[in-house]
Amino acid sequence: MTVHFAPQAEADFAAIVEYLAERNPSAAVNFGDRIFTVIDKLAHGEFDGPEQTLVSGEVVRSWSVPPVRIYFQRQTTAFWVLRIYHQAQRPIVK
Repeated sequence: MTVHFAPQAEADFAAIVEYLAERNPSAAVNFGDRIFTVIDKLAHGEFDGPEQTLVSGEVVRSWSVPPVRIYFQRQTTAFWVLRIYHQAQRPIVK
């Protein structure tokens, strides 16, 4: 299964890791590793979070990796990470 990151997911990840790295570099590395481990498990179907509808109308699934939630779509040959969204921000689901 090929994993793809939407541009917004890449920006979300970069912002979170940069924020952490300024304060605690080892925490930033650990968090990044944890996110990629969970994404790999999601892509291989080990987890299957609840189906939700984004405010844009797009139907996605999500999985929580505190303090963020990963929004994704699993397709036949590809796995798309759409957002890696901090849960303290305004909700992006209906």
